[in-house]
Amino acid sequence: MTTARPTLRDVAAATGVSVAAASMALRGLPGVSDATRERVLEAARELRYEPNASARSLRTASYRTMGLLLPSTGGTSPYYAEFAFGVVDAAHARGWSVILLPRPAADAPAAAHVDGFVIIDAAAGDAAVDALLDDGRPVVSGERVARAVPSLVASVTADHASATVELLDHLSAAGAARIAALLPPADTAWGAEVAEAHRAWCAERGLPALMTTIGFEPDAREVEAATRRLLEDAAVDAILTVPSGTAGPVAAAAARDGRRVGVDLLLAAYVDEPALSLLTPQVTALDLHEREHGARCAAELIDALSGAEPGAALRTLRPTLVARASTREGRPRP
Repeated sequence: MTTARPTLRDVAAATGVSVAAASMALRGLPGVSDATRERVLEAARELRYEPNASARSLRTASYRTMGLLLPSTGGTSPYYAEFAFGVVDAAHARGWSVILLPRPAADAPAAAHVDGFVIIDAAAGDAAVDALLDDGRPVVSGERVARAVPSLVASVTADHASATVELLDHLSAAGAARIAALLPPADTAWGAEVAEAHRAWCAERGLPALMTTIGFEPDAREVEAATRRLLEDAAVDAILTVPSGTAGPVAAAAARDGRRVGVDLLLAAYVDEPALSLLTPQVTALDLHEREHGARCAAELIDALSGAEPGAALRTLRPTLVARASTREGRPRP
């Protein structure tokens, strides 16, 4: 009878650490203590554990290739296209390649030939994200993830709380007294952060937090129906719409309700995109610097795989307010 060959899971069990931590210890990557690394190496020797050829090559990042996983709902979003271009640009500048991973990603053939992963806007319960985090290879996340695992070497996030406050302050200064919000589901860290910032801003001013949740990538009918519900409150004089691609349907629904965007209804989008400059009036938004965001994620991953000294686990980008006519022509407060 043939004895089963020891696996990485056996090594992890023998030392009381996770599979991801054992993998990082064996590959000499940051994220585990020296004492843990020694325990894992000793257990591997005692068990006569031998990684396969693919795993051995990962120690020196021999593929010089990273895998990029986009959200399952982000296929048509200009934001994710720009983020991906940023990843590719930064990787290419340092002699690396990028593979766009399918779903499920961890078991895809392409994933066997990458040294680490970049993920963006991880949603709670996303099986593809969980599989990459448990894989053991280094991961850099665009925006926070709910789980703290050794394979997550860095996160690059926008300062959503401050950006939300800046956008709400801008609407208020333009004359809005009753601001409603269309929000995405709270299963991403950034979506929850925006919602909480909106609630806190309203509470500080003694205002009701008027908000409704729509899909992460809703169709026009869903957006228009949600907008009509908000406008049933005749006092609403501004709308902040957060999911990408929703400003146009909001404006259309407002027009059918007899509202004039930029005059008796101010409108701001959370995510800037080219289409906002084509609307009449053009729509105020936040530039989230998605291309820079992607580039920073790629650089963090390459640095981790190249043995650079680990920096801050969280890097923060500051969005920029782009004011346009949809919030400049509002009627002044009485």
